[in-house]
Amino acid sequence: MLGHQLLPAVDPISSRLAEQASVRGLLNSFLREIGAFDIRCGAADSSLFPPDEQGEPFTAMLPHSKSRIAGQLAYYSQTGQHQYSGSFYMSNNGGAFYPVEPERLIGAILEEVSLYDENMKRSERLSELRGQIENSMRKMRFYIAGALERRESGKPDRLDYVGSEQTLLEGHPFHPTPKSSEGFSDEELPVYAPEFRAAFTLHYFAVSAELVEEEQLDGYGEALAPAVLVQAERILGEQFPLYRLIPLHPWQAQYVKRDEHVRQMLLEKQLIDLGPLGSPVFPTSSVRTVWDPEQGYFFKLPLHVRITNFIRENTLEQVRRTLDAAKILNSLGVFSSRGSFQILPETGYRTVGWKASAGSPDIDERLAASFAVVFRKADQLAGRESLNSFVVASLLESFPGEREPKLIQAIRQSHEGSMPDPKEWLAAYLRISMLPLLKLLADNGVSLEAHVQNSLVTIENGMPSRFYVRDLEGISVDRGRAEHAGWVQTLVSADSPVLYSEDEAWFRLKYYFFVNHLGALVHTMAYHHRMEEEGLWTVVRRLLEDEQNESTCSRLRDYIGDLLTNEKLPAKANLISRFQERGESPLYVDIPNPIYHCKEEL
Repeated sequence: MLGHQLLPAVDPISSRLAEQASVRGLLNSFLREIGAFDIRCGAADSSLFPPDEQGEPFTAMLPHSKSRIAGQLAYYSQTGQHQYSGSFYMSNNGGAFYPVEPERLIGAILEEVSLYDENMKRSERLSELRGQIENSMRKMRFYIAGALERRESGKPDRLDYVGSEQTLLEGHPFHPTPKSSEGFSDEELPVYAPEFRAAFTLHYFAVSAELVEEEQLDGYGEALAPAVLVQAERILGEQFPLYRLIPLHPWQAQYVKRDEHVRQMLLEKQLIDLGPLGSPVFPTSSVRTVWDPEQGYFFKLPLHVRITNFIRENTLEQVRRTLDAAKILNSLGVFSSRGSFQILPETGYRTVGWKASAGSPDIDERLAASFAVVFRKADQLAGRESLNSFVVASLLESFPGEREPKLIQAIRQSHEGSMPDPKEWLAAYLRISMLPLLKLLADNGVSLEAHVQNSLVTIENGMPSRFYVRDLEGISVDRGRAEHAGWVQTLVSADSPVLYSEDEAWFRLKYYFFVNHLGALVHTMAYHHRMEEEGLWTVVRRLLEDEQNESTCSRLRDYIGDLLTNEKLPAKANLISRFQERGESPLYVDIPNPIYHCKEEL
């Protein structure tokens, strides 16, 4: 048994589940990125495996090394989200197959990926990625062990809004390091990781008003809780009006206090350390964004911790992009909607505007990124709505050791244990998600980054009733439509990072919603109901065809036409991009479009 002071003991079950999830994500990513879509090899090759192995045989070639991987599929996925059973095997240069442990399989895949890169740093990158995969798997073992420990102690994880945010234990199904984090110590992990059901108080700084860089969306007031302002005024006394408050993650507060510029500002009282104030907040699935249910606000905090690929601080370009998107959406009136499709508004940001040098008009961007907090209003999710609203990404996972995904459990708990027809459920979901997303782009040129971790769903009486999209940083706006609408030079500048070409905005929606989001949702539902995914993709196709026939909007008909007739869809190549250190410019690959190919099922 492996143990640590505050960390749960990792038993063989936790290790096995973490290994299975990690290998599945890595192998599926690799197969997608090399274009190995249908890996089934048929009964003729069943002699490769021991007679007690169950499932459909598969083999996949490693093109550069000339090795082959083989095993058994528990479920073949049209979009590559295969489920595996039993052991894995390898063959070198056409030789006999032999069983391999997960570590050996991971090593073979990484070695193959490294051969796609002629960079001189190949071996260094290989070692680094191998280390981050182990980091991710190690964290996953702890998270799964913690969930099993809570269940065995009679305190199982709740299935409500906060519960869904804090039980995303496996993460992105097409990412090599979905749960890696570098920055938190082992002692800090149980204190700050959402997967350990953490809650903590934010650490506040008072910043001299003349050094504050901030922007607020029209029509929105103070995001900080009144109790926090009262506490701060009690500490600052008569000086209170001369300062503005910035909340920080408690880990980040200790990090910034080691900076020489921050220490200088503290000495000169340009910055005052107020310490922890207010009620506890809950870290969400993104780790650095926290939810304050009493105030009905999210705080997207800077956190100098590498989570998956990136240090999660808020650069000036990112906050500018976010606020530009918010201004455009606010002008369209979408934030006032309380219907079945809603977008959560980002209402402003605040940071420290320390000058880069004496007399310079430019601020120190590094320091600004370390303090910048973005405020997101979500009072809809407070109160009763929190009991039956969930992060979609989390619903697509099962609690450790359970077969039934949380999505099915959420449906049952809202409907006295019964299940609606899966095709009817999916059609209802598409009406409140897919169709509004398409219409927003067609009518206004706004493309949302509605992947599963940015999407929330409310389930009532067994059916999806409301769909929320959050995090405006990923929005892309068609530049031509923005210019035509008069937004450029009025709401946003001509060089705004939120502006894209129409093709880019459409490309991003196709990936984030149709591939990332629908691909995962359709797979989870089909796998649970023991049906082929094609049966659910026909629901998507029929709804699109109906909308195309009824719509009078030519742009909407064109977008739908592309989905119906294009044989390919774009998918992000997270594995190769991570190895090649592509950062904010990832590679994409084409995958078969299930909406097109399912027409044969109609």
